[in-house]
Amino acid sequence: MRPGLAEEADDVSASDERDPASGDPSAEVPPVTLTRTTRGWSIVSPSGTALAGDLVEGMTLADLVAEEFGALIEPDRTARRSARGPGQAAVPAADTPDGRLAALERTVAQLEHALAARVSTERAIGVLAERHRTSPRAAFDSLRREARSSGRPVAELAREVLATLEELPGLGTDAVAAQLPLIGPVAAPAPRTSSRRPAAGRGTPVGSPAVAAADGRS
Repeated sequence: MRPGLAEEADDVSASDERDPASGDPSAEVPPVTLTRTTRGWSIVSPSGTALAGDLVEGMTLADLVAEEFGALIEPDRTARRSARGPGQAAVPAADTPDGRLAALERTVAQLEHALAARVSTERAIGVLAERHRTSPRAAFDSLRREARSSGRPVAELAREVLATLEELPGLGTDAVAAQLPLIGPVAAPAPRTSSRRPAAGRGTPVGSPAVAAADGRS
């Protein structure tokens, strides 16, 4: 190679290193970048890539930087699962067999809880009806009224009534009823009386004193 051509080649290579638009990757890539991935935020640097999923400060800083540039900072479901870390059990998706099995187990547990509450409530209604010598409907109305006034569930009051029975197993029915919570029955409505006065000569027996006095036979 001639010396002139060597000097020209050295000048061209030096100008490419000094020119940012020459296409050199080292001139275009910044030293450190924050990249959103499916597992959270990653720090990309010339030395390598490091995950920042376990650092709260790094996640906050990355979200602030992304919001500054107008990017969407709301993570997807995969990023939220990875942010919980390996110490917590991952919640299966609803459209998977494990997710459907978990939903079915939750439904069964809810039904079992509702059935247990219903059984205890029915037993408490029977105890209160026996205590006040009322109908089961009146006992349930009194139990529900007491629950509303105290701001407590009906099942909780029912469990208290049954707990009183378990604490006093050797007493009779009347003694046990005396120890129960004071939940009174619903008072029966008073019968309505008519305010209309009977017409003269109607509704009065023939042999009554009023008729005898009118005939002069008294």
